Amino acid sequence: MFELKTLAKFKLFKEIDEKELIELLKKIKYEIKKIKKSDIVFFREEKIDGLFIILKGVLSAEMLKENGDIQKIENLSNGDIIGSAFIFGNENNLPVDLIVLEEGELLHIDKNNLLKSFNINQKFLINFLNEISDKTQFLSNKVWKNFNNKTIKEKILDYILENTQSNKVIFKHSIKELAELFGVSRPSLSRVISEFVEDEILKRDGKNKFILNKEKI
Repeated sequence: MFELKTLAKFKLFKEIDEKELIELLKKIKYEIKKIKKSDIVFFREEKIDGLFIILKGVLSAEMLKENGDIQKIENLSNGDIIGSAFIFGNENNLPVDLIVLEEGELLHIDKNNLLKSFNINQKFLINFLNEISDKTQFLSNKVWKNFNNKTIKEKILDYILENTQSNKVIFKHSIKELAELFGVSRPSLSRVISEFVEDEILKRDGKNKFILNKEKI
């Protein structure tokens, strides 16, 4: 059994205290699914029949290109919802394969019980709607920044600025993952990062960590 304290930390259950969570879960049906490394949780075009929340573990969302190459979309981890925008509407088929990178557990609530839970707790409904809106905005920005005609330098610079706090940059993805996200080769991406270091835009500060000199941009 998962810990309610852990569940309460997820954005989907924001401002819902433990007592409310207990009452909510008592009134609906749900199940916990174990996931093991390398499992394929969903295949591309498979229908999603309700809410799936990652309680523990890491999943990779990937798409197979026509030439056989794999395009990595993103990683999903604790608290993330699988395909929230595909639960309702006319098209419920996921556009990606979901592969387990780290074993864990999923919380599954089917569509009927999900609707029931929205009626029971309005905060839960509002959090769900906010999650869909945030995800849609994120994907829109991602499409604009990463899949238009920007150069590799422009793409990686956008990524750097998004992941900079007080001039400290932490790469949340490996070079391999970034190359897949941007649809470029690893050597090309590594070369651009090296050029940023040579031009003193970036200064290495540990593994996947840099100091950004904004004046050099």
